[in-house]
Amino acid sequence: MLQGLFESGNPAAARELFNKMQVKGQVPNICTYRILFHGMCKNYQCSDALAHFRSLGNKESMEDVWLYSILIDGCSKCGNPSLAMDLFDELLLKGLKPDVRTYTVMISVYCEEGLLGKCKELLRKMEENGCLLNSVTYNVLVRELLKKNEFQEAEIYLEEMVNRGFMPDHATFENLLPRIPNVGKDSRLRTIILKLTS
Repeated sequence: MLQGLFESGNPAAARELFNKMQVKGQVPNICTYRILFHGMCKNYQCSDALAHFRSLGNKESMEDVWLYSILIDGCSKCGNPSLAMDLFDELLLKGLKPDVRTYTVMISVYCEEGLLGKCKELLRKMEENGCLLNSVTYNVLVRELLKKNEFQEAEIYLEEMVNRGFMPDHATFENLLPRIPNVGKDSRLRTIILKLTS
């Protein structure tokens, strides 16, 4: 019900329901908090979600990678990348192991902030931890590198992406196609794009 209220565009009613549940003595579990924080962040109430998260203290039950991923993603989308980075550092300090979603969000944050060195370091750590890049990760990485005009890096990851059986999504293609005239005829990027579109 809580999720339905958020999805129907009624975050105030969702938060009111959450408060009523607590008043009636229903103790929220981790799944309820995931729904709550995701809904709040999706509705640009990231600072409220983070304040609520902090009010829970250092309960062991709140040491959850999904919760952190939700909050990190929310902070990033609400325009607070430094807070997203702080939350990621906090997650690591608590000994939690990031999952592919967490890594993907942080790759996006680092690229958007122009921290390509940190992005590469994170990709290396991701691989060391046995967490493989998926289609979403590759698409985010290629898109962000293209936005930063890092064509050579984008070529490398695009080629790796295709070789691993993943395809660029619509948003990545939108970033690729305008660049065809700007790259040389013998460019790997041009070759890959033409191969994908033919």
